[in-house]
Amino acid sequence: MVRGDFLRILRNMVCGQASIRGRLLRLLVASSLLSALVFAGLSFYGITFVSRDIADMGNQLSESGAEYTKQYINKTSKDTLAGLVKAEAGYLDHEMAKLQHDVRILSDALTWIQCHPDHYLPGSIPDPHNGKVPPTVPCVIYSPDVRQRGIETVQREVALTANISGTLAPMEKTYGDSSYSATYCGSKYGFLICSSVFPGDAYSPMSDDPALDYDPRIRPWYENAIKANKAVFSLPYRTILTEEHNNVEVISCSAPYYDADGIAGVASLDMATEPLRGYLRDSVIGEKGMNFIMSDTGRVVFSTVQEGVLAESDAPKDLRDSDVPELAQAARQMAEGESGMMPVEIDGGKYMLAFSPISIMGWSLGILVSQDDMTSSIQESQNYFMGQMDQFKADLQNEYLFLLKMSLLVLFIMIAIMFFLSERLSDRFVKPIRQMAEGVREIAGGNLDKKLDIKTGDEIEHLAVCFNAMTEDLKAYIDNLSQVMAEREKAAAELSVAKNIQLGALPQEFLTGCQEFQIYASMDAAKGVGGDFYDFYQTDEKHLVITIADVSGKGIPAALFMMRAKTALKNLVLMAKDPDDFAAVMMLANQELCRENEEMMFVTVFLAQLNLATGELIYVNGGHNPPLVQEKGRFRYLRDKKKHAMLGVNEEEVYESHHLVLQPGEMIFLYTDGVTEAMNEAGDMYSEDRLRATLNGQGEKDVRKILAAVRKDVGAYAGEAEQSDDITMLGLKYCGYK
Repeated sequence: MVRGDFLRILRNMVCGQASIRGRLLRLLVASSLLSALVFAGLSFYGITFVSRDIADMGNQLSESGAEYTKQYINKTSKDTLAGLVKAEAGYLDHEMAKLQHDVRILSDALTWIQCHPDHYLPGSIPDPHNGKVPPTVPCVIYSPDVRQRGIETVQREVALTANISGTLAPMEKTYGDSSYSATYCGSKYGFLICSSVFPGDAYSPMSDDPALDYDPRIRPWYENAIKANKAVFSLPYRTILTEEHNNVEVISCSAPYYDADGIAGVASLDMATEPLRGYLRDSVIGEKGMNFIMSDTGRVVFSTVQEGVLAESDAPKDLRDSDVPELAQAARQMAEGESGMMPVEIDGGKYMLAFSPISIMGWSLGILVSQDDMTSSIQESQNYFMGQMDQFKADLQNEYLFLLKMSLLVLFIMIAIMFFLSERLSDRFVKPIRQMAEGVREIAGGNLDKKLDIKTGDEIEHLAVCFNAMTEDLKAYIDNLSQVMAEREKAAAELSVAKNIQLGALPQEFLTGCQEFQIYASMDAAKGVGGDFYDFYQTDEKHLVITIADVSGKGIPAALFMMRAKTALKNLVLMAKDPDDFAAVMMLANQELCRENEEMMFVTVFLAQLNLATGELIYVNGGHNPPLVQEKGRFRYLRDKKKHAMLGVNEEEVYESHHLVLQPGEMIFLYTDGVTEAMNEAGDMYSEDRLRATLNGQGEKDVRKILAAVRKDVGAYAGEAEQSDDITMLGLKYCGYK
């Protein structure tokens, strides 16, 4: 009806008086032709000046822009070089700091052993002089004077110091899979306890083996640490102890350890320098670039070049005394631990030298970039900019010509359109249309009480009547919509309150002050409220009870039944006559939930109690997903031979309790089926196998991080798929009774 009225109105608007049509056509044709002539003249007149101005401005912009680009790239390159040398020096400083940190740990451990001998039993450690030493097993080496007077004279000190042997190999492994490393300690009594003197096959020494004629007290690493009385780094040197690692270049970090009388010896870590040299080689910039590390005495310790003033040599020179003033000045600043950048000339080539300190060692890193490489990059950027500006000028002129042509074409098209639509501009239609437009604008602004009062006796008047009827309908619709939205907002507010109440009923304090265990749990409801819940509480100082459950259904009914189940379980546990009889607790809870259960709802429950003194875990599984328990670092599913029914189904169901023992560091992971049955966009489930693989990949993280990693992996697997079920997890790690 409305569409037909609109078409009739449009047909009447097209028809009109001939006199109006003639006047409009004459006026339109005359004004259009005049405008076209003026527009064309001005355009052709202006395009000449615009083209000339564009050419002049383009030349100026090209020259100034190219110079600015040159200066900008030059400054950016220097800033980048300065930031790069600081970052690489910081990386090297961090790596050496880790080495120093480990040496201090080893020194502190030895000091504790020496100062508290009554706390340790005599340790046993093999002597390679007396037979084969298994691979990676620490051993003891005596100095010649000790062997001459008899090793029994130092057996008491060796037996005490041998208590550190269990620390040497694990500490060494942090450095030694792909390159040589060694961990050892030398005593003032003339013996050495080491970890990697004989790696590989079991070692059977020869009588002339130099490893059996080793006095640590006369070695530079020992003497330097004693002299400094703190952790010190050595210059690079070659190892000589074994054939397998003979002539390996290493850096030592050594620190003294103490007994009741003072310094008792020196602990030391060796690290191969090849990774450090590889890092320097890989970070060279350009074909002619060079990297080097200088000590605080001006000596080149490491270098990427084999010849020239920066090459390493057996008779090292002090760069601070260099014949090149700029290099000597830079070396003095590097020796003082400063950062900076300056141009230098080395071996006939011009370079930009950037340097930054490696603070932990007192050394400094230098990076040299050839001026030729930098100039080549700047020139390429300048040429590219000039070429782009020339292309821009040509494109801009072409655009001007194109726009001129399109403007003329559009002008002629508009003249034709206005000629055919001139009748629509008749005064007979213009006035009422304006009145209607003003009224519609006011209605659109929100005044739905506005009424259009147009009396033309034609279709426009009928259209105004239709608009008035439409505003009445729209007003009624808005009133109904407001009422519906208010009801929805009220329901949403009530659901939010219910969600907060439910979350408030779940424990949020995860007993972080208890050293015997770590516990953490989380719940993500699929709707505003859910049917999953978890619970944990201590019945006394030595017993911790944990619960996880999944109620059938979703939303508020499931949440209400969840609260009933949670309350019943906890009350029955706390009131149980036998605290360990969890089977009876589960049976009574099942009977309670079966009563007055007209909606036939049920809940799966896993209930367990951990003895914090012994690690014994008593548990009962009422139809819940099998949890995962960690044994020897790997997780397995805890499945019972007999599967019990969920609670709330069969009042006569009998439940059995089971036992297992958690060792310190092991944990149990509880979850609901919202984890393993989470679906991705293709409808595939997350699965138990993926859950176990994710847990096995977490290492020795704390419980909170493990649960966070599982939740992140479930979310990544689901992608954009909507969450179909509540996701609840609880992790408990047994740390041992303190």
